[in-house]
Amino acid sequence: MKRHNRAFLTVGLPGIVLSALFAVVLYGCGSNTTTTVAPDFLDRLNSMGVDKYIGLEPTLETTQTIDGSTWEVYSYDPSSPARCFNGSPYIVSLHRGDPQKVLLYLEGGGACWDYTTCYSEKLAKSGANPAIPMGMLDPTNPANPFKNYSIIYASYCDASVWSGDNDVDFTGATETTYFHGLANLSAAVTLMKQDYINPSTIVVAGSSAGGYGTFMGYFVTRTQYPFTTLNVINDSGVGLFNPQESSLFQHILATWNLSRIIPSDCPKCSQQMSYLADWALDNDPDVNFGFFSYYNDMVIGSVFLQMSTADFKSLLLSVTGAIHAAHPTHFERFFVDGDIHTVLELPAYYTMQVSGTTISQWTADMITDTADWKDTLQ
Repeated sequence: MKRHNRAFLTVGLPGIVLSALFAVVLYGCGSNTTTTVAPDFLDRLNSMGVDKYIGLEPTLETTQTIDGSTWEVYSYDPSSPARCFNGSPYIVSLHRGDPQKVLLYLEGGGACWDYTTCYSEKLAKSGANPAIPMGMLDPTNPANPFKNYSIIYASYCDASVWSGDNDVDFTGATETTYFHGLANLSAAVTLMKQDYINPSTIVVAGSSAGGYGTFMGYFVTRTQYPFTTLNVINDSGVGLFNPQESSLFQHILATWNLSRIIPSDCPKCSQQMSYLADWALDNDPDVNFGFFSYYNDMVIGSVFLQMSTADFKSLLLSVTGAIHAAHPTHFERFFVDGDIHTVLELPAYYTMQVSGTTISQWTADMITDTADWKDTLQ
């Protein structure tokens, strides 16, 4: 086995200040090493306010059969903090599988940060939808390494990559814009926590905007599951911003009210969201991050970041390479040639391969903690 890390945390009752103590025992090569990580880590996450919306309850539940699999669909009242950026109702879907293995999937769908991008260009998905069970989300596919997992499908419509916590009245807009990504994410995590109290493993995955959302997805999930092994799979949303457009990044942080999640001891995090994974790994030895991307992702590199293909690839390899070098057994990449976008929710999840390893096999190696889960660069 590649890694055998388990975290143990002492947590007080709700309302009591957390005095967190992570003790991690690393077993390998015939010897045991005990490492204590940042004792105030959960306190810091709570001080960021990432758990402020935990407890949001749905108001309606229906059951649907979608492509041969059964899903419970939970809706939230329009007055709830969990809502789409245009104020329409929010939806979370649940497929019941093994209660010890849980997948939280964050759907993608663009992003926006001003009147032009939200209402003129309409760069963000504005309505919530039930689950779309394809790729890794298809429990009927026998080749799917997640076929037996319980799946929480969090639909995307917050326009703020699952992280925003701000109401904005843009000039020209007739209604308030609700960047409520944190509330929507928290609704999904609340549903997960109510149904799966103590699973042995949780996977937080997301594609595109959902990939960007896996950073906050990890933060919120860790506050609710301090003892559980977490695997984070970031698909085509690796947290990059154009370094030549730093003012736009700062504008987005302000519009979505994201500055609060930039740790004071991670100055690089204010330049690239990707480094939030580096900061997390510095403090949490019981999480693994897997990043997937095309080297010339047209949606992220050309459209969103306005970068040349060469510059995007260089930035992608530079930033993620630094994180991999710092955490070589807990941060791995699967990067391939091409200019298309996302893989987890597509048929290509089973066929995309590098050196004979498919992305589905790579994610299977990740969740089973084998030595075959490693940096895989085409």
